[in-house]
Amino acid sequence: MKKKITVGTLAFNLAIFSFLIVQMYPLFWLIVSSFRPNLDLSSKPFSFPSTLTIVNFQNVILKSNIFIYIKNTVIVAIVSLFLIVVISSMASFAISKMRFGLSDRVYSYFITGLTIPYMVTVIPLFIMFTSLNIIDSYLALILPMVGFSLPVSILLFVNFFRFIPNELIEAAIIDGCSITQVFTKIILPLSRNTIVTVIAMNLIFIWNDYTFSLIFINSTEMKTVSLGLQDFIGSHGVTDWGATYAAICTSTLPTLILYFLLHKQITGGMTLGAVKG
Repeated sequence: MKKKITVGTLAFNLAIFSFLIVQMYPLFWLIVSSFRPNLDLSSKPFSFPSTLTIVNFQNVILKSNIFIYIKNTVIVAIVSLFLIVVISSMASFAISKMRFGLSDRVYSYFITGLTIPYMVTVIPLFIMFTSLNIIDSYLALILPMVGFSLPVSILLFVNFFRFIPNELIEAAIIDGCSITQVFTKIILPLSRNTIVTVIAMNLIFIWNDYTFSLIFINSTEMKTVSLGLQDFIGSHGVTDWGATYAAICTSTLPTLILYFLLHKQITGGMTLGAVKG
């Protein structure tokens, strides 16, 4: 039996297809533009390309510091994500399962961080980091990344942990497991989707950060990807658009690969947090 296609289904499919085109067109345009000569981009930026070249990627790879910037961003991202997952998962486990007198207030304290714009903390952080002599270091980027990522990460973990049966933990304790063993051998393996979601969400924030890098980083050797793209702006504001697009493609490739590999786990983790919360 052939399934009948109703007008509503057809309209819904057309709407989804149109939305997909709108979302994918900027990425397609970016990739195509990265292979276009500068003269072509300057004269006809939005027209169909007349010629394609790999010179832009050659300039990025051979003449720029893009790989230094990617290395710095990767270091900041790995350390920050490790700390975010460890701190937020342990804090959420204590809040949701190790009930203590101030657990609700501690949870509210963390969630309050969602209401604080990070821009209002830039000046106090700069003064603090200057006094600690950590300006122009990885630590100056890692600390604010971790701090501003904890509220939403704890929110996701708590929403998931609260619906893990307490009987499972009690049975493990009766069998001789310590609290540490319960957390590492039972809770964390069950939280795989939530962990992946937390990593993916915060990786995008860390990878694309520009404000903290601009304020806390001074030297070329410590620049991150988002800040390093300024290198392609020449004197008098003249921009090498071809190399800029090629650098953007090169720098966004890791996050795109990660998302396409883990999108099922990311969707599953976000759905658990939304439904069970």
